[in-house]
Formats: sequence, C-alpha cells, structure tokens
Amino acid sequence: SRKNMISNQLKVNNIIEYNILDAIDFVPREIFLPPHLKPRAYLDEDTQMSSNRYLIEPMTLGYILKLSQIQITDVVLDLACASGYTTAILSRLAKKVYGIDDNRLLLDQAIKNLYSLNINNAKFVFSHPKNGLKTKIKFDAIIIFGGVEFISNKVLNLLKNNGGRLITVFYNSSMVGKVGIIKKIKGKVSKRYYLNSNTPILDDFRRNKKEFIF
Repeated sequence: SRKNMISNQLKVNNIIEYNILDAIDFVPREIFLPPHLKPRAYLDEDTQMSSNRYLIEPMTLGYILKLSQIQITDVVLDLACASGYTTAILSRLAKKVYGIDDNRLLLDQAIKNLYSLNINNAKFVFSHPKNGLKTKIKFDAIIIFGGVEFISNKVLNLLKNNGGRLITVFYNSSMVGKVGIIKKIKGKVSKRYYLNSNTPILDDFRRNKKEFIF
C-alpha cells in the first residue's frame, strides 16, 4: 500500500521528484501510529495520533517537501515532529535534521522509531515547537507539517539569512489554509502561497494577541 500511496496520491498530483518519492518509499508510515490506527496509515487523510498531533495526509506532505527543495547539504528543523515520521523522511533528504516536540511520549516513540530504521542523522529535542530551538545553528529549512496561524520571530530568526526558508500550511483570518513558503534573502523576508490545504491547525501555532503574526 506504500507503493499505491506513491502512485495514487503523489505521482498523480505532480509530486514526481525521485529523491522525495524514494524517501517516502523508504519510511513505513504505519510504524509511527499506535496499533489501532495502523490500518489508516495510507489513507488520503490526516490521521490524528494524539490530542494535537497528526500524521499529515500524503499529498500535502509531498507538496510541502516539493516546495522545500531540500538539498543533501541542508540542515533542517522539523517543528512539532510527533512520533518522527516527517523527521525520518527529511533525514533521507538532508544532511542533518532536528525534530522538536513538547509531547514526551511521542518524542520517546520518535527516538525508538528512527533507531529501528537505522537513521543516525536526526536528533530529537524536547521543546515547545512555537519557540523553535535554543541554538546558534541557522537552518536551511524549517518545516511545520501542520496548519499555522502565526510564526514567531524566535522561529524566523533561526533561518539562514541567505536562502533560509520555512514551509508550512498558513491559515489566514478567513481560515483558508494554503501551503506556502517564507524565504529569507539577504535578511529580508518574503512569503508566497501555493496549494489550498485543510491540514489541521496545530494549537502550538494558533494566534493570540500577544504573538507576532507574520
């Protein structure tokens, strides 16, 4: 059914990049879900795995990866990584991946899941996703596989000044979600929207009046 997912949900939607399809084919979706949800692993829908974490639908996953244009030299930040599915895929595309979550149970599962797949270029850190990561590292790409209403300055400041990019599903005030990309070129930030998406909004990135709205 992984092959079917690639043919019927990715290739037909113009997600045809070999490295992306190869990475998705390598990672078994079902191991990242609890037993009762494993049969749902390859459906074309978002699967809720905890109160506010989802296994994102394959088409949106593929489109975010396509837009992110990850290179094998890139250092990538995966915010709200849950049980590690997206981190595992990114680890096949990038040089190094950091997965961030504040759900300890899911983070522990993520560590075990990637160990079982012999992935050794990913690191998991317990932290609130909306705050990013306390580090001097600047990232080539930051990805949030979920819906957001805002991105904090703390997160934007983690992007490399020249070519750093953040890809996610942005929701506007009318609650329409679109896969989009924020790019930082010479320290200046620009934003473009692409495909519509109903990916669930993550509570971590809901707007409140105190927060910076990009």
